[in-house]
Amino acid sequence: MSLFARSVSHLHRWSNPIAAMLLLGASSSISSNAHADPADFQAMPGLWKITLHTVKDGHPGQVTVKWKCLYDGADPWATFVDVMAPDPTCQRSGEHRTSTALAWNVSCGAASKHTGNGHIDLDSPEHYIGGVAVDGHDVLQVEGKRYAACTGPSD
Repeated sequence: MSLFARSVSHLHRWSNPIAAMLLLGASSSISSNAHADPADFQAMPGLWKITLHTVKDGHPGQVTVKWKCLYDGADPWATFVDVMAPDPTCQRSGEHRTSTALAWNVSCGAASKHTGNGHIDLDSPEHYIGGVAVDGHDVLQVEGKRYAACTGPSD
């Protein structure tokens, strides 16, 4: 009789609650932690199409498409957020990152006269939506979708 069979044969002698407690204890010590590490951004590496929609006075404006590669272990701020500056004078600060979201504050203009915030929220490892609002008004909306693997550093 194998060691496993002998150990299992002893379990039927115990009451079900005790066996259940042992099984639960063993499975919890073997299973991985259920909480994701915020430093592990859950976007899948690969080629992403990032579609930026400007908003002016509440109306849709210009649409810009950017293609960016996210490599395994790469900084998602550089890949996804750096393309979202509503104006060259805008500066990002107060960055906050979880496994499925990026959020930040934005200050634009001389003496940082205009302030707001931005965010990106992953709804799957291959898709996200987000936006930037300044002075309480949406100025940029973004959608990102992963399309393929990246083939090289020049992608």
